[in-house]
Amino acid sequence: MSRARSILVGQLWHEGHSFNPLVTAREDVAVVHGAAALAEARVSRTALAGIVSACDALGATPVPTLIARARPGGPIDEAVFQDVADRLVAAAAAGGFDAVCLDLHGATVAARTGDTEGVLLARIREAVGPEVPIAVALDLHGYITPAMLDAATILTGYRTNPHRDIFETGERAMRLLDRALREGPPRGVAVRLPFITRGNDETDRGPLVELGAIADRWRAHPGIVDVSVFNVQPFLDLPDIGQVVLAYDDGTGAAPDACRELAECLWAHRADFDERLTTVDEAFALARRSDVVLALGDQGDRVVGGGPGDSAFIAAKALDAGDLAVASGIYDPAAVAAAQAAGVGAVLDLSVGGGVNAEIAPLRATWTVAAVRDARFHNTGPYMNGVAADFGRAAVLTHGRLSVVVTSRAPNIHDPAFYETMGIPVAEQDVVVTRSANHYKLSFAGTARCITVDTPGLTAFRPADLPFTVARPFYPLDDVAWCFEEAVRSVGRPRAPAPG
Repeated sequence: MSRARSILVGQLWHEGHSFNPLVTAREDVAVVHGAAALAEARVSRTALAGIVSACDALGATPVPTLIARARPGGPIDEAVFQDVADRLVAAAAAGGFDAVCLDLHGATVAARTGDTEGVLLARIREAVGPEVPIAVALDLHGYITPAMLDAATILTGYRTNPHRDIFETGERAMRLLDRALREGPPRGVAVRLPFITRGNDETDRGPLVELGAIADRWRAHPGIVDVSVFNVQPFLDLPDIGQVVLAYDDGTGAAPDACRELAECLWAHRADFDERLTTVDEAFALARRSDVVLALGDQGDRVVGGGPGDSAFIAAKALDAGDLAVASGIYDPAAVAAAQAAGVGAVLDLSVGGGVNAEIAPLRATWTVAAVRDARFHNTGPYMNGVAADFGRAAVLTHGRLSVVVTSRAPNIHDPAFYETMGIPVAEQDVVVTRSANHYKLSFAGTARCITVDTPGLTAFRPADLPFTVARPFYPLDDVAWCFEEAVRSVGRPRAPAPG
C-alpha cells in the first residue's frame, strides 16, 4: 500500500436450513466486540483471522466491529439478525476507515429475511457510499444473490470442500481489497445455474476435480483477478437457488470467457452430483474388521449442514448390535435435564433424540448417567481451529458399550475435542459419530478412518422429500432449461468518474 490504510473488519457466520424448525435464538449466537474480536481473530483460523493477518502483512490497520457466530441450523431469530446488522451498519456509518473487509458465510437465513447478506451489504454500501471498496470472504456454499453482487466490490469464496482454505480465503479477500484500493475495482461477471447438488461434491474427487482444474487455469490467466464457484447450501427454500460462477478481470475482458467455460462444465455435470454412500450396517461390519477407530459422518442429520442433531439412528443400530464401542452426540435438552436431576450414577429408563427429525424414532433404553458437565471446548483440528464451541449443558449416558452424549444445544460435532471434553477418549472407541459429512475428515484425520454414511434426516440429499416451494424450479426436481447468454450478468462496483 502507498500509505497506511485502515480497514473495517467483522464477521457474521451462520449457515441456515429452511426446513429446520429450531430457531437460532439469541443465546445461540456468540457475539464478541471490538478489541476482543480482534484478539480472537489472531488466535483462530477463520476467514476473519486471514483478513487480519493480511492487514498486518500489508501494513494496514484492522478496525474491529464484531464477531457474531452461530452453529448452522434453523433461521436466526429476526430481532437477533437485525441487531447484529444494525451494529455493523452503525460502525460503517461512523467512517474513519478506507475500506471494508468482512467474513460472511453467504447462506445465513433469518426468520423473515432470506437474503440476509444481501440486505446487510446493501445497507453497508448505503452507509459508506459508492467509492469505498467492500470485499467479502464467503463459504463455498454461499447463496449468492444480486443484492450481494451489486453491493460488494468483490466477493471471493473458499475453493475446497472440505474447507481447508478458510483462513487463506480471508487473506485473499484482503489482498483483493488492497488491489482495488491501489488499482480500482475489478470488472465482474456472474452466472447462476438452477440446480443443487446431491452429494459427490468434494473438491478432491468427483466432478469438482475437473471444474477446479479449469478454475485454476483461469486464475493463472494474466487478465483474471479472481474466480469463485459457489455450490450453494442445498437446504434453502429461497428464490433463484443454484450454483453461481463468479469471475473478475482487470478490464481486459477475460472474465466472461472464464465464467462461460466453468458454468458450461458445471451444467454438463449436473447429474453427476449424486452418490451412493456406505450404509451404517456396512460401516459397522468394517469396524469389526478394523484396528483403527471409525469416524462416521451422519449424512442425514448434519448440524454442520444445518440439521438439528437429534437423530438417534446410528445409536439405535449400535444398541441393537451390542458388540461395538460406539459414541454419539444427540440433541435432547429434556434428557439432559433428566440426567442432571437424577445425578451421576443414576439409572434411567429414558428416550433420547427424535424430537425434531420426525421420521427418526427416539431411542429408548435403560441408561446409566456417567457424567453431567458443560460441552464447551475449543476446536483442536484444522477445521475452525481455535474457535470456541458451546453445546450447552450435557450428559453422558451409557448402555453396554454405547455412550450417548445428550446436549442442550445442537451438537455441531466435527472435532475430536468434543468427545475428549466429555470424558470419552476417541482412541478407546470402535466408532464415533460426527454431525458432519465432509469437514470432520480434516479434524479426525490421523485419529480415525472417516466414512460418511447414508442416514435419514433433514440433511439427507433427497430434495424430493423436502417441501421446496419458492426455490423452484431447479434441477433435479424440475425440467429446467439453461443457457449462458440468458443467465450471465455484469456485477461489481465500477469506479465513479472524477468530478468535473
